[in-house]
Order: sequence, then C-alpha cells, then structure tokens
Amino acid sequence: MRTTMVGFAMVLLLGATASGAHGQQIRGLVGAGISVPVGSLGDEAEGAAKSGGIHALAGVEWMPMGSRFGMRLDGGYQQFCTTLCDDAEGNLDVKYQIIHGSVSGLAEFAADPDGRLRPYVLAGVGIYNYKLRGDDVDEFTGGIDLEETDFGVSGGLGITMKLGGAGIFLEGRFHNVFAEDESLQYLPIVLGVRFGG
Repeated sequence: MRTTMVGFAMVLLLGATASGAHGQQIRGLVGAGISVPVGSLGDEAEGAAKSGGIHALAGVEWMPMGSRFGMRLDGGYQQFCTTLCDDAEGNLDVKYQIIHGSVSGLAEFAADPDGRLRPYVLAGVGIYNYKLRGDDVDEFTGGIDLEETDFGVSGGLGITMKLGGAGIFLEGRFHNVFAEDESLQYLPIVLGVRFGG
C-alpha cells in the first residue's frame, strides 16, 4: 500500500505539471493536523482509537478559470494511538494506521469583495487501507493479520485565505470507511498551504 501511495503522489505531481503547462488552473496543497475518531472507532472498548491522532494530507485541485466548481485528488495518512497505549492498559505500542486516496468534487465561494476569503465544500469517494501497527500488535491480535482495504466516502467544509499566489486553509472533513464488520469513521482538522492559483 505504501508503494501505491507513492505512485499516487507521482500521478498527482505529473498531472499538475502537465496541466499547468497547458494554462489550466491547477493548485497544489499540503497540510497536517489532528483527528477525532467517531462511532465505534472511538468507543470505550479495549483497543479503541484515542482522539488527537496525527493526520497528513497532500493533493492537487483543478478549478477552471471563472468557475466555482472543480475537483480534488488527494492522499492522506492517519495514525491513532489506541487505549492500549495507556499505562492502565499495559502501555502497549498498538496504533491504528489509515492511508487513503480520494477524488472529490469541490465548490468554492468568495466571502469578501476582494476574494481573499474563500469558503468551500467538498465531497467524494476513495480507497482506504487500514491496519494495526506497532511493536506490540502481535501480542494484542495473537498474530492475526487485520489489514484491510475498502472503499469509503468523505465530505467536509473549509476556508482559504489568499496570500498572493498562495493561501492558508483550514479544513474539517468527515471520513466513513465501509469496513467488513462496521464502518470506521473519523474527522481530521487540517491546517495547510494551498499554492498555484
């Protein structure tokens, strides 16, 4: 899956370069933040994910000149420590890792006459790979491989503040992964930089 994500990133980079050369409005973005597990992923059961997981995001957006509507391709990395990391649960090194690649529709609006503040909404579909990782995973699972890859959906809201040819964005985006037993849900809050348009 790591090789797949590297390939995905290369496709994003090549797509941005080729499209930019043809005068289309292509924007890159990178960001990082924290996440809150939702639903069964964050319940109080042994081994549940804890709030405050790390999240990293990178992608490209295509927004036609003069249009409020476009598309985003992105990839993200997510890691949650579990309740097993707590001293009361044995201080075990057991973490959730989620890696995704998504394509989303994007709608952007101007919040002021100068267009410096731009709220936006996005929604899309993606592929999610998730597993437990850490030095003590085998002790917790009995050596069973729990890695899976499934489809999921996401949707969120954000706002960008334009600063010359770049901008700073703040985004909240809900993810729902259609896992085999029950859905995995989490909400990253990301602060990042958007550049190129």
